[in-house]
Amino acid sequence: MVDNSQKIAVLDVFRFIGAVIVVLVHYELIFGQFIVWGALGTTALSWFFMVSGFVLSYVYPSLSGWAATKQFYKFRIIRIYPAYAFAILVSSTFVWLSYLSVGEAFFVEAHRPFQITYDLPELKDTSFFLIATLRHYLFTQSISSIETLKLLFNGPLWSLVLEAYFYLCFPLFLILLRKVTTYMRVFAVFIAGYLMQFGLIAFFLPEAEYYDLATLNVPVYTNPIIRFVEFVFGMLIYRLFALSGIDKDKGKVNLIPLLISIVVYLFVIWFGENYVPYQYSSFFVAIPAVAVLVYCMLNLQWYPKGATLKLCELLGGLSYIIYCLHWPFMEMVQYFNLLPESWPYQLHLPVLASILIGISYLVYHFLEFPLRRKMYKLLIKKNKECNGACKSSLL
Repeated sequence: MVDNSQKIAVLDVFRFIGAVIVVLVHYELIFGQFIVWGALGTTALSWFFMVSGFVLSYVYPSLSGWAATKQFYKFRIIRIYPAYAFAILVSSTFVWLSYLSVGEAFFVEAHRPFQITYDLPELKDTSFFLIATLRHYLFTQSISSIETLKLLFNGPLWSLVLEAYFYLCFPLFLILLRKVTTYMRVFAVFIAGYLMQFGLIAFFLPEAEYYDLATLNVPVYTNPIIRFVEFVFGMLIYRLFALSGIDKDKGKVNLIPLLISIVVYLFVIWFGENYVPYQYSSFFVAIPAVAVLVYCMLNLQWYPKGATLKLCELLGGLSYIIYCLHWPFMEMVQYFNLLPESWPYQLHLPVLASILIGISYLVYHFLEFPLRRKMYKLLIKKNKECNGACKSSLL
């Protein structure tokens, strides 16, 4: 039996590390300085999708009836929407006003990569930005004839749109996986899913002389039909977690398997970067290693308490804000030249990262977390009132 009330703090720590890695990858896109392999960032998204699938299965191993499903959807909206909406407000206002001020020169001055602007319409008037903003708030920017619309204001938020789609499908995934209750079935579904993802990548590959981020970003990398497989893998990892009962032997930290899995993961990234075609090395080839890495994190058996647990929770909360805000923040730094370009990256990057973390902390501590907590309390109170009214009506 799994103790679903136990906080798995190591996931919060690695959420923060994953967000930092994504920032480092995007730092190169905006400021032109290589820091880490791009595949570390692309596979960090695979890690996030898997952890999301695991955590939802951990908290909601089943959803019995429409009432429970509706409750699930409400809690998920509260979890992701406040920070997402704030990030859209900041980034859309910045892009909109800057573009109206200098026109196409904005994309040049902000160092906006061509691969995320190539099919935007020539005419970008007020109505275009209004409709684009509305679509972002409604999570519909990915459903558009303009492929790069989902990247117009805040590129990294495409993954949150996919998360919203995965949340929508989660009850269906639970039903489809309800009979996956043995080790053999879990591994069989994992293998089938991995082969299916390979087939989907091959199916959606565009015709091109060579493949890189510019050619694959929209048809493959940000494609929900391809990436949902990783979310389902997270749900399968929960099945393994429940079958193995690895949460029973608490107190015995199991560090060696985690360290080995990290080394294996880094080796796969290196191997993919050097020997595997880009269409498969960007994230696909590392999926099994990422899955093992997630499982080894769960098997760490590290359950901190007190100040250490609070620090881990803070890192987890900060990671989401950093992820949501880092792209518009870095574009603002570049566009307004807030940090001297003459600075070497050894100085530029730490200063930029420190400011980003500081801003993220303020947003998290004074805006996102208090708002989310208040919304949770209101929802719980409303549910209690509804339950009381329902009981009274039956008397």
